[in-house]
Amino acid sequence: MPKKKLSDIVFQRVSPPDEKENLSMDDLSHVLVRRLGLKRKESRAKHATLLLELIKYKKDSIPLSIEKISEILGVSQSQTYEEIRKWRTLGFIEFVKIPAGESFVKGYMLTGNTVNRLIDKAESATKSFFRKTRRIAKDFDDLLMLEMARAGKPAGDASVEDVKPESKDLEEN
Repeated sequence: MPKKKLSDIVFQRVSPPDEKENLSMDDLSHVLVRRLGLKRKESRAKHATLLLELIKYKKDSIPLSIEKISEILGVSQSQTYEEIRKWRTLGFIEFVKIPAGESFVKGYMLTGNTVNRLIDKAESATKSFFRKTRRIAKDFDDLLMLEMARAGKPAGDASVEDVKPESKDLEEN
């Protein structure tokens, strides 16, 4: 699995169209893909359709090959790898090998059975990132305060030491 990067998490404020009385699965999948930033900015790939297909295949435990994913997205196979990069780094899909008789079926599958499970994974990963960052920030603040306290003492001690020799000189005279 590729290393997770914070730059892969892009949240956008996209809401379902309120002019429609009844929202379809297509409408909602499009909104989910946009809200989670799964689609690249200038891409013409059909990520909402991919989400729907991945859910259908997940229920049957059938992995999708890269060829099938590129067909669903409507892009070349080489571009498909770039299109699904965010899906992989967010942990939404993974490459699997499922035994089928004497051989294996290889491909990509969703890591959760429902979109809510996928959101739970993304939320967990985000919270974990911020917890770790908060610990680093606390250590940073502690060191900063310690450094500021130390910086204040030598300056105070130096001025006291400077004064003492002068007073000794005065006593000697």
